[in-house]
Amino acid sequence: MNGYLKGRKFVGLMLAIFLLIVFVRHFNEIIAPFSPSDKWDITEEGLLTYPQNRGAVEFTKTILNDTAQVELSKIVYKSKGENIYALLRVPKTTDARKPAIILLPGAQVTKEGEDGRAAKFAEWGYVTLTLDERGNSGETGGGINSRDEEYATFIDNREPVTHKMVFDVLRAYDFLAERDDVDSKNIIVFGESMGGRFAVMAAAIEPRIKAVVGVSTAGYDSLDNQFQNGDVARFYKAIDPDAYVAKISQRFVLMVHSTNDTVIPIEMAQKTFGYALEPKKFITVDYKTHGWADGMAPMMNEEMKAIFAQ
Repeated sequence: MNGYLKGRKFVGLMLAIFLLIVFVRHFNEIIAPFSPSDKWDITEEGLLTYPQNRGAVEFTKTILNDTAQVELSKIVYKSKGENIYALLRVPKTTDARKPAIILLPGAQVTKEGEDGRAAKFAEWGYVTLTLDERGNSGETGGGINSRDEEYATFIDNREPVTHKMVFDVLRAYDFLAERDDVDSKNIIVFGESMGGRFAVMAAAIEPRIKAVVGVSTAGYDSLDNQFQNGDVARFYKAIDPDAYVAKISQRFVLMVHSTNDTVIPIEMAQKTFGYALEPKKFITVDYKTHGWADGMAPMMNEEMKAIFAQ
């Protein structure tokens, strides 16, 4: 009898352990989507994705200038093993929670190189966070690998720097959304040239970003290419804004491009715009420059008002 009872107890114990293992496994599956993570993945569509819950942003703040109109600070925040340097401008308006802009410079342009735009946006009442992107000759370390190096990293199932730079933008969004003086439902991304490419990808991944403004930017026009190598096709799709811009549907996409742009031909920008869904707007300007021109300011002021009013 004692042996029988011992046997039943043993079986009961084994059953309890089995049920506990099953419970823990399913519990972890249930809570996983809600746990902070920076894990990257490629969807079945072949697009980059990151979790929406990325956790609190670790950062330091140093006030550089404080006037009656605006407070200017240097922000250093952590992202994917790198310190990302940024300039934060907070206008001293009466709004308790202000709309905000993540400002992404073009290639080889530092955060200080965008001072004119950032100061103008702050003058219009918008909090601005201007990034020193990786490899852009600013304070942020790291660098942009060659396309061959990025491809080799991607095929090896390691995270390319291009993807990390998109994550840097997502963390910039998180930083602003966490602030008490920012309206988290009114944060947009403004990118020039290369910065516009990261703006499109970040907004496609993060549905809480309200809108995207791209100046002198376009995708890589890779979607129509008949690649001989399937891995090459997968790699280009995962980094090409043309593949992402439709994911910003029901949020506004504004593109501004000069007919005289010799760096990114306007035809490429128009093709990217063609992939976008409504609501969207393409504005053609006639400046002999690539990127921002001061003459765009009055037009951009009105467009910004309309975007944030939606």
